[in-house]
Amino acid sequence: MEKRLKQSLGIDVSKLNLSLSLGFLSERLVKEFKSHPDVSNDVSGYKELLKWLGKSVDSTVELLVVMEATGVYHQGIAYYLHKQGYAVSVMQSGRVKRYAQSLDQRSKTDALDSRMLSMLGLERSIRLWRPPSKELQQLKALSRERSSLLKDRTIENNRQGAIESSVYSNSKALKRHKNRLKLFNSQIELIEQEMQELTSKNEVLKRKIGFMTSIPGISYISAATVIGETLGFESIVNAKQLTSYAGYDVVLRESGNFKGKTRISKKGNSHIRAALHMPSMTCVRCNPTLKQFYNRLKPKKAKPLVALIAVQRKLLILMYTLWKNEEVYDADFETKKQQKHKALAARDNKLITQPVS
Repeated sequence: MEKRLKQSLGIDVSKLNLSLSLGFLSERLVKEFKSHPDVSNDVSGYKELLKWLGKSVDSTVELLVVMEATGVYHQGIAYYLHKQGYAVSVMQSGRVKRYAQSLDQRSKTDALDSRMLSMLGLERSIRLWRPPSKELQQLKALSRERSSLLKDRTIENNRQGAIESSVYSNSKALKRHKNRLKLFNSQIELIEQEMQELTSKNEVLKRKIGFMTSIPGISYISAATVIGETLGFESIVNAKQLTSYAGYDVVLRESGNFKGKTRISKKGNSHIRAALHMPSMTCVRCNPTLKQFYNRLKPKKAKPLVALIAVQRKLLILMYTLWKNEEVYDADFETKKQQKHKALAARDNKLITQPVS
């Protein structure tokens, strides 16, 4: 039997079912695939999957399980297989989509998607997934709930304003709207208290949030939202990946004589972008470094909002850097950096101009 170099299980996840494809890469670099009928996305389906793997997997080669992040539906199987000792990789949808576009595959079915994920695991070097902590999962759920309530409150405010401005305003309807607004405000306040209590019980989380809130203009809620949405930057390895994850990566379309405009992709986490909008407006007023950065960019851009988005991107990278390095924000960091570069440049010039004896 020909030796196998790699084996990968691709799982296409939906709410109710899991589509499975097991791929093998031989030493002649030939790919072979085995399929299995769809199993249910619950414990009984997971056990059926384990039985099939026990019969089909090559025990001499480590198995890699590849799946795409699909909201909450992938979490059950990912946690289950990780607990069983399997190497699991949960891929971001954008990266999976770009890989799928590179294949000569015109049709799209669950079976083809699972085969594509299996092929991805065989061909690429993929970072493994680790389950995030319970506190981070709860923080993300609370920040999402708060975001949803804020949107509902805005809608209710607009409706109330329309009723008050109407000639035929109904006092009873207006009273009901005011009661609903009170309910929204009380629930938002309760959620914010829960977020505070959750992070205060975890000393590491509490300390790291302190580093992020040391940035002038960043509130606790903004920092907690970013941490929750990134699950403590668990899958982030560099600033470029972070900006892409949040949809702040810049894209440009040009072809021949056509010259497109640069813009952010917005193909990322919209909750992070929403959480940084108001802090960025505060930072350009009270943060010396970002204020200078904004004032330098603003005249060069057609719209002030473009410069503000650049501030949001820089702010997100700064938050990530402080979290990772466990440092307090230093307002004079850029000035010290420039002075250091000038000193090094002056020293190099002195060495160049110094006559050789």
